[in-house]
Amino acid sequence: MNSRALAASIIHQTLEEGGMSHELLRDAFRGALDLDVRERNLITALVHGTVSRALTLDFYLDQVSRTPAAQMKPYLRSVLRMGLYQILYMDRIPASAAVNESVKLVRKRLGEGLTGFANGVLRAAARKTDWQEPEGAAALSLPQPLYDCLTALYGEEKTRQAAEHFLQAPVLWARVNESRISAEDAVSLLARDGFSAKPAPSFPAALRLQRIRTEDGPAVPLEQTEVIRKGFVQLQDVSAQLAVAAADPQPGQRVLDLCAAPGGKSLQAADLMRNNGEITACDLAEAKCRLIRENAERSGFSCIQVRQSDATVFQPSFENAFDLVIADLPCSGLGTASRKPEIKYRVTSQQIEDLAALQRRILDNAVRYVKPGGKLLYSTCTLTKEENADNAAYIEKDLSLKPAAPARQILPGDLSGDGFFISLFTK
Repeated sequence: MNSRALAASIIHQTLEEGGMSHELLRDAFRGALDLDVRERNLITALVHGTVSRALTLDFYLDQVSRTPAAQMKPYLRSVLRMGLYQILYMDRIPASAAVNESVKLVRKRLGEGLTGFANGVLRAAARKTDWQEPEGAAALSLPQPLYDCLTALYGEEKTRQAAEHFLQAPVLWARVNESRISAEDAVSLLARDGFSAKPAPSFPAALRLQRIRTEDGPAVPLEQTEVIRKGFVQLQDVSAQLAVAAADPQPGQRVLDLCAAPGGKSLQAADLMRNNGEITACDLAEAKCRLIRENAERSGFSCIQVRQSDATVFQPSFENAFDLVIADLPCSGLGTASRKPEIKYRVTSQQIEDLAALQRRILDNAVRYVKPGGKLLYSTCTLTKEENADNAAYIEKDLSLKPAAPARQILPGDLSGDGFFISLFTK
C-alpha cells in the first residue's frame, strides 16, 4: 500500500468508522517498517490536515461538486477531502499529482464508475480561483454547537486562537526524568538521534521536540531513541506536566493516582519524590495497568505500585490514607484536539453532561481518600464549564475542600500544548 492509499484508509476509518487517528497511525507505522521518514511525514500530514479541516473541506467541495459532500459515498468523500487538502493547503505537492493519485485510489477501491466524477471535482478545484470563503465555525472546522459553546465561554477571539491551534501540526512534548538524567544530557542524546529539544520557559524539565534530520543522517523513530528506550524521558504534554508540578508531591509522601494510565502523572510524581515514598497508580483495565507497570519499570521507579481498580467504587482501605490524590479524570478531551482532531466532531452536550456526572461520582470517593491536611488535584484535558469550573465549585461547596490555589484553565496553544484545567484543594 502506497503512502496516499494508507493515508486515505486512515482518514476513512477515522471520519467514517469512528477510529482514532493517532492510534491508526501508530498501528500502521508499526506494521509498515519499510516506510521511510519522508513517507511517514507525508502520511501524518495528510491524515492530520484532512481530519482537522474536514468541515472546511466539505464547504469547499460543495462549491465544485454537483453532489454535496454529505451525500457522497464515504470512501469517495475521504479521498476527495484528502485530494482537496493537498490542492488547497500543501504547496509542495503539484495539483496534478493530487488529482491523479486521488483518481487512482477511487479506481482501485470503487471501480471505474466514479473515477470521472472524482477527476472532474478535483480538476475543477485545481482551476478555481473565486472560492467563497467560509466564516465562523466552518472556517475553523468546528461543528456549530461546539463553536457556540466555546464562544459563549471564551469569546470569539480566544475560540479562534484555540481552533486554529487544532488545525496545526501537534507540538510534541516530553518530560525529562531528572532522577535518571539531566535535561542537558537528555537534549544532547536527542540531538544525536535527530531531534532538537527546547526547554519550556521557567520549566526546564519540559522539552519541546522537533525532528531536525529527515533527508540525511540518522532518522531514528522517536520510540526507538535511547532516551525513550531507557526511560530518560517520557512523552507528556507540557500542560499535563504543569498539573503535577502544581500539586508538588514531596519525598516520603503517599500518593494516589486514581485514573493513571498510561502513567505519566505517576511517573512525574515519582520523579519529583525521587523514588522516595509510595505511589498507588490505579486504572480500570488490566491492559492499561500493564502499560503503567512497563513505563514505571523502564523509568526506574520502584515506588509505584499498580492496582486494577474502578474509581467509581469506594475503596475502604484508601480512606484518609493519602497525602495527595491525583484525580485526572476521564473527560471529553477537547483540549487534545490538535493531536486527536476527530474529537471535536464527536462530542455532544449529552456526553459532556454524562462525563461531568461520572467525574462527580469519582470525586465523591477521591475526597474521602485524602488525609486531613492533604491535597486533591483535580484536572482534565478539556474546555467545558460542566467538566471544569462547575466540578471545581462542587469540590469546594459540596465536598467541603478548600482551594489551595486559583483554578487555572489553559487554552489550546497557550503554552504551545494541550488545553488543560488544573485545580488544587486541601482537606
